Amino acid sequence: PTTPASTYSCKFWGLGGDGTVSATKNIVKIVGSHSEKQVQGYFEYDSKKSRGLTISHLRFGNPPIHAPYLVQKADFVACHNPVYIHKFNMVQELKDGGIFLLNCYWKEQDLESALPGQVKRFIAEHNIHLYIVDAMAIGKEIGLNNKISTILQAAFFKVTDILPQKDATNYMKEAAKQSYHKKGPNIIAMNYTA
Repeated sequence: PTTPASTYSCKFWGLGGDGTVSATKNIVKIVGSHSEKQVQGYFEYDSKKSRGLTISHLRFGNPPIHAPYLVQKADFVACHNPVYIHKFNMVQELKDGGIFLLNCYWKEQDLESALPGQVKRFIAEHNIHLYIVDAMAIGKEIGLNNKISTILQAAFFKVTDILPQKDATNYMKEAAKQSYHKKGPNIIAMNYTA
C-alpha cells in the first residue's frame, strides 16, 4: 500500500548516542498524545547504537497510516550530524518543496563552500526549504553540552508546524519533566531552556 497524500513523512539521520532516537520517539509520543493525528515511527540503528548511524522514520496523518515502515520520499529530512551530508544522499530523499534541517556549525555564508555540489543542485532544482541550526553551540551555551535532543525537537516543531508552536513547547516541557525528573531540577530547567 502507498502512503495517503495527507500523511506527512519525516526522516532523521543521527549519530548513536546524540539523542536523535530519543528525540524522535518523544516527537511521536507528543503528536500521538496531543492531536487527532495517527502516528507511525520506525527506528533503525546498530545493535550497539552508540556512535553508529541511526535513522528514524516518522509519519503523521489524519487517516490511518497504511504504509511500509521505511520512508522513501519525505516531506522533512533532518541531518543531525554534518559529516553525513558528504556520505549519504539524504537531501535527494525529499519531495519537491520539502524541508531540510541541517544541524551544523556552519554559518549561512559558509554553506556555499561547505555543502556538496549535488546537494546544492538538488535543493535549488526541487525548491527545498533549507534550515540550519547549531545545536551543539546552543547545548554548550545552556549547559547541556552534547545532549542536543531537546534542541533538535524544538527545531523540528518550529519548521514543520505539525503542532502549534506554543502547544508543542508546552508538550516538550512536559516530556522533559517526565524524562529527566530523576536527574534533578537543573537538568529539567536546561531542557526547558533548550
